[in-house]
Amino acid sequence: MEEFLAQWDIDIEDETKDKLSLYQAMVDKLNDDPENVELLWRLVEACLVVADSFEKNKNKAEAKKYTEESLKYAKKSIEVGPKSFQAHKWYCASVGRMAPLVSTKERIKFGHEFKEHRDLAVEIDSNDRLMHHMYGRWCYEVASLSYIERKIAETFFAKPPTATYDEALESLQKADSLRHEWKANHLWLAKAHAALKKYSETIKWIDSGLAYPVLTEEDAVSQIELKDLEKSYARYRN
Repeated sequence: MEEFLAQWDIDIEDETKDKLSLYQAMVDKLNDDPENVELLWRLVEACLVVADSFEKNKNKAEAKKYTEESLKYAKKSIEVGPKSFQAHKWYCASVGRMAPLVSTKERIKFGHEFKEHRDLAVEIDSNDRLMHHMYGRWCYEVASLSYIERKIAETFFAKPPTATYDEALESLQKADSLRHEWKANHLWLAKAHAALKKYSETIKWIDSGLAYPVLTEEDAVSQIELKDLEKSYARYRN
C-alpha cells in the first residue's frame, strides 16, 4: 500500500498522467479498504483535480459532479480520521469548492465548516502552503459578502463569519513565501490587491501569474481567470 500511495502522489502532480485513471485506481483501492483515511483524503484530491480537468474545458456539469463527490469522501475522511491533518485540509478544499455551487445559506454554512476544520488543521501543522492559500481565499470571499448575504448569515448563525481583504492578502502572501511559482496563488493575490484598490500590485501579480506555464488542471483554470482579470484591469496599466 505504501508504494502504491507514494507513486500515486507523484502521478497526481504529473501533467502527463490521466487523472480519471488515477481517480479510478483510488476508488478501486477504497472498495477493498473503505475505512482507510489515507485513501479517503486522496480521493477528495482526485475528485477536485478531475473537476478542474472538466472545468478547464468548460464542462461545468461534470465538474460539479466530481466536486459534489469530493464532499462525500471528505465527510467520511474526517469521520474515520478526526486527527488527520490531511483529512481536515482536504475537507476545507472540498467545502471551499462547493460554496459557489449552493444557495447563500448553504454557502455560509460551508464557510463556518471551512473555518472550523481550518483551525483544527493548523493546530496540527501551521506551515502548509495550501492551507494558507485556501484561508486567504476564504477571507476574500467572506469580505466580499453583500449586505443581504450578511443579513442572511445573521438570521441563521449566532456568529456570522467575518474577515477582511487585508487578512486575505496576509494569508496569500504567506502561501507565496512557501511556494512562489504557483499560478493559482498569483491569481488570488491579484484579486486581493484589486479589492484593496492597489492596482499597480494587481497588474504585477496578473503578469507574473500569466508568465508561468500551464502544467496542471488547476493552472489551466487559473489561466482562464487571469486572462479575464488582465482584460478587466487593462486600464490601470501605465
